Amino acid sequence: MWSVRRFVLNGYTRLKYTEYRFSTTDIKMSRFDLYIKAGRDGKCVGDCPFSQRVNLFTHFKCPESTCCIKTVNVLEKTPEFLQLNPEGKVPVLVDKEAGNKVITDSKDINIYINDLFPQPDMKIDYDGPAVAATNGIFGKMAALLKNSDASAIPALREELTAELQKFEDYLKKRENKTKYLIEDKMMEIDCQLLPKLHHLQVAGKYFQKYEIPQEYTNVWNYIKNGESTVEWKDTVCTDEDIISGWSRHNIVKV
Repeated sequence: MWSVRRFVLNGYTRLKYTEYRFSTTDIKMSRFDLYIKAGRDGKCVGDCPFSQRVNLFTHFKCPESTCCIKTVNVLEKTPEFLQLNPEGKVPVLVDKEAGNKVITDSKDINIYINDLFPQPDMKIDYDGPAVAATNGIFGKMAALLKNSDASAIPALREELTAELQKFEDYLKKRENKTKYLIEDKMMEIDCQLLPKLHHLQVAGKYFQKYEIPQEYTNVWNYIKNGESTVEWKDTVCTDEDIISGWSRHNIVKV
């Protein structure tokens, strides 16, 4: 069993595996500031799946003393944050050892971190069949949730289910029966997908009474594997924050 260290930043508790990270003595000396979306209280981790993607990735990649999490209230962005990213979007990474270099896209942040810390290898350049099997899920989910035409709902539900069927088929038919998409440990592609599936579980059920079919046992086992990890539990927001976040799109609850 790995030992775990705990500390709190902006009201947000972060657990870190000492196997991957050096012990920390002074958070103020951290190399990186990672800005992610805050929850409804303006402090705790929020519902942004792209923020969670980076947060998960840095949990595996960054030495313990290097990364300081800073949550951003996206409804009341500070002038200091808007100076970093005038578009006001999260996540944002600031590398203080590189002249306060700012990276503003979740994919670009993970590439940047991976270049600095190649180990553990999280297959960031992977472009195999798991990508085609999963990359349509979030778009179809968003189309269903944001739809305001009742007559379009059945077709949109079928399209989303078809994408989940594609994912189920991939997991069922692959020769390498790993816990995650391509390995027995979480890779970068899992850091992308798991937060999106969680939004589907929560927001899909709340707004559209849509649930991942129970017969998709491989999909459910994949989700269970990811959500049982300490890294997941340490980076996930509350269901209420997910519902609140999607509510800002004026979604009609069926």
